[in-house]
Amino acid sequence: MNINLHQIRFFVAHFFTAKRKGHGVHSPFAYRLCEEVFYNQHTFSVFGELNGIRKQLLENTTLLQIEDHGAGSKTMAGKNRRVCDIAAAGISTTRQSELLFRLCNFLNCSTVIELGTALGLNALYLSAVSTNLRVISIEGSEQLARFAQQLAINNKRQNLEIIHGLFDEKLSEIIQNTGPSFLLYIDGNHTREATLRYFEMAVTKAGLDAVIVFDDIYWSPGMTEAWKNIRKHPRVKMSLDLFHSGIIFFRDEIREPVHLKLFV
Repeated sequence: MNINLHQIRFFVAHFFTAKRKGHGVHSPFAYRLCEEVFYNQHTFSVFGELNGIRKQLLENTTLLQIEDHGAGSKTMAGKNRRVCDIAAAGISTTRQSELLFRLCNFLNCSTVIELGTALGLNALYLSAVSTNLRVISIEGSEQLARFAQQLAINNKRQNLEIIHGLFDEKLSEIIQNTGPSFLLYIDGNHTREATLRYFEMAVTKAGLDAVIVFDDIYWSPGMTEAWKNIRKHPRVKMSLDLFHSGIIFFRDEIREPVHLKLFV
């Protein structure tokens, strides 16, 4: 992550105010998340295989022509980018990918929708949770989508579908044809307006068990404003601020809104 002054200011505040290891977390559901997802040290056997794939990507010098349809990249300039450079600076860290895996596994999700496939590594993590899990990943850049699709084929992920297209066009269609229990992971087009649009598309169909994960909530003042507005939505029962991402839940068991900052 290329840190800017906005991110530094909010990270300092997060460092001193966020709860650690579940201490001071009173919501039973949030405490279970701390115990079983965020601070769980258990290593799943598939992590070794996925780390091996990550290493291969970090050594891959293939050149791809990237089309940026959103806010663009803060770490890479130009349209022509090597796979190894994207893997080093343009995708989730190992820790973040494993956290997504643990969250999806804990929630026993049936469908995951990802906005922003990039090289397809996060999609591999998610599709490894269960062969019964359906993972749909949308990527706006044609060459990235092709690369990710081949990565899925090479690793025999039959439950993973890579779709090339614009988020605004594809997400609405997919949401309408998906059941109300889904995990939506938004990792692309980091602008206030786009983030709020995707949230509104999803919230109209989201059931009580649906979960939405927003990557890079402190990417810019606009992204942070979008996150603050989303937290205030009347349907949101719990929000978790992990600094690098934000997660919202709609669960009926949470009677009063809960908003937590966690240091993970």
